[in-house]
Amino acid sequence: MVTHHIITNRNISQKGGKGYVKVNENEYIKIDGDEEANLNLRYGTVTFDPKKTKRLSDFKINIYADPDDETLEKLKEDGKLTDKQALGSTKVFGELYAEGLKAKEREDILVFVHGYRSDLETSLWTLGELHKKYVEPEDSPICHLVLFTWPARRKVLRYRSDAYDAVQSGYAMARSYASLKDFFRQKLVKEKQIMCEQKIHLLCHSMGNRVLEAMLKGLADIQVEINSLFGEIILVGADVDYDALERPKPLYRLIDFGERIHVYYHNKDQALGFSEMTKNAFNRLGRWGAKNSIGIPDDVYQADVSDIADNPTVVQNVVNHWYYYNSPAVVRDIKEVLNGQVSVFTF
Repeated sequence: MVTHHIITNRNISQKGGKGYVKVNENEYIKIDGDEEANLNLRYGTVTFDPKKTKRLSDFKINIYADPDDETLEKLKEDGKLTDKQALGSTKVFGELYAEGLKAKEREDILVFVHGYRSDLETSLWTLGELHKKYVEPEDSPICHLVLFTWPARRKVLRYRSDAYDAVQSGYAMARSYASLKDFFRQKLVKEKQIMCEQKIHLLCHSMGNRVLEAMLKGLADIQVEINSLFGEIILVGADVDYDALERPKPLYRLIDFGERIHVYYHNKDQALGFSEMTKNAFNRLGRWGAKNSIGIPDDVYQADVSDIADNPTVVQNVVNHWYYYNSPAVVRDIKEVLNGQVSVFTF
């Protein structure tokens, strides 16, 4: 069994029943994503056997219970706030920080933001695939995964609804980024503890890049100071406009959040072709790459994977949208990027 971490703004309720799965002693999470995204984030863990990741029942989700605001403030004032009573964000960040401090070799963290058509079961299945492709191999620096799962649905015809929820989820993700900054400020400045040498990387797929775009806009709106908390930032099959990395678009500032950016695109990506033809006025970044490479910041690398043909099934070779875990060539390349190399697909 393995355990990774989860951050979510999916609906969590004290009332269960059909369409919900239990996530702690008193709470349940909605499965199908048929809800409106909110700003309330919850944190926890996901435990599973990597050999069994086909169904929702193969995963055990544990969402940490958060104290209410009044109780939290009183515990802080009285100096009685323990790790057990802390917010879920503090628990998750603390667990990963402690793992990083005791690591004797490189044990990096990969934060993953999924795209649309990913209900809870699909997003957890993808987490299982990421474990197999990026944690198990000895040549990968990744040891810990953090899944940011937002209320996407599995239905193709709910694209516009998912697009709206992606934006709202981006604003929620901005709060998580601000919380992580506060955590590091507490540890490194106030408590004068040391910084572990493990890196935090970010991988966003499809509409997950719209979540990321909204996160940057949300941070600008609330005037949160930007810090470079990430190592590698990898955008795969990005369902955003192909000028999204240019000024004055929010993603122009993305390079300030990390060391480098790699944009993977495939001009035969049929999922993004559908997005272009029916839903959006502009070409997609994940299908054509950046509109104007001169107008994007330094340290942004474009990886054209249009010629790959090693997806395992005919359907995947036709759609060409999930190559970040389906294509052995792309998986191998992303691992090299996470190890500090430049993609072999760049030009």
